[in-house]
Amino acid sequence: MINEKITIKNEETSLNIVQGEIESIRKKNITKTGYRVYDDNKIGVAGVIGKHDENEMKEKAKKALSLGIEYPYEVTDKTQKEIVVESHFKDGNEFSTEIQDLLIQLRKNHPEFIFSNKINFSKEDIKLENDLDLNLRSCVSKVESSLLLKEKTSPNLIDGFIGYESNNWDRNEYLRLADMTCHGLKNTADIDNGYHKVVLIPEGCAFLNKMYTELHGLKYGTGGSIFTGKAGQKLFSDDFTLYQSLSTDDGIYGPFFDVEGTVNENFKYPLIENGVIKSPYTDKKTAKQFNLNHTGAAGGNYDSVPTLSPMPLVIKKSDKTLKELLNGEKVIFVLFASGGDFTPEGKYATPVQTAFLFDGENFIGKLPQLNMTSNIYDMFGKDFLGVSSDSLTTLSPMHLTVMNMKIEKI
Repeated sequence: MINEKITIKNEETSLNIVQGEIESIRKKNITKTGYRVYDDNKIGVAGVIGKHDENEMKEKAKKALSLGIEYPYEVTDKTQKEIVVESHFKDGNEFSTEIQDLLIQLRKNHPEFIFSNKINFSKEDIKLENDLDLNLRSCVSKVESSLLLKEKTSPNLIDGFIGYESNNWDRNEYLRLADMTCHGLKNTADIDNGYHKVVLIPEGCAFLNKMYTELHGLKYGTGGSIFTGKAGQKLFSDDFTLYQSLSTDDGIYGPFFDVEGTVNENFKYPLIENGVIKSPYTDKKTAKQFNLNHTGAAGGNYDSVPTLSPMPLVIKKSDKTLKELLNGEKVIFVLFASGGDFTPEGKYATPVQTAFLFDGENFIGKLPQLNMTSNIYDMFGKDFLGVSSDSLTTLSPMHLTVMNMKIEKI
């Protein structure tokens, strides 16, 4: 019988911002503990929030073995690693004071805009340990900004946003991003219909959604994916490599291991390499069930049986800077595109609510609303130009994707 324990301590200070001011502060400090017992190819699970009796919880997990939940997989063993990512802020109070000062500056610099939504500071400490000498710990402190911008005279609910996630903070750099965004929103620009270079951020238009869907191990293994049976085939550009990543170098601020304790080399696993399909993402169950590579993509709650879950997907950076990828051209920077999707065969279309004419450094002006269309094979094939080696901001790793798309004004 093998005993395993996962402990998740989460501290968070969440600032709710209304009309450019902190309307409320919500703080939480929660500890969740999950217990797993493995025996005779079965798993029993129990979980609790807050203080508890450990022996009592172990006994609950042991009794849960009677449910007969199958787990005929090797339990992760003999792995010890600890990573602590410190934040700029020592606590939530210091964070709240800084954001209050930031908002004063934003209101002063841009009185014609309304700032709202949330900026959070959190610390998540996760430990996973068992009887087989597994001892993993990830402790990450970070700032999460999802500040929405609305021009006071605009009929829109949202005109733009400033979003990032990182352990880093720099007020001047944040203000620079705000200046750039507000400048772009206040000015207008235009562009002809046709094929154009576009600059994309994953948060802006979910252009990787189809990869999450089609590289899901269960869909792939059951034959429902457009990539089923195409492992080893070259479907995309030589320059296109897609990782499942848990690396802070890629802007992923969470645990470096999955809930089954799998730690990949450099915290990444290539699913597509130089245009060639290598593997879908899998947990232990899916890998064994369909004889696939195990990529370490098990997720689930602290009190649930591990299950296959999407991990962050990141495109490998090129050796070219953003300016080099744009080659001196003024292009379309897509800030926000909602309402689009992929068809089952991979065609892509989305309306673009907020886009700017972009020179590689600044937003020249806001473009009219657009339709953007392509398909998955062109997007990451002949029309894929690369991911910038440099970041848009020093606040976090924000490496932008550049590709050609068909653009039509609405």
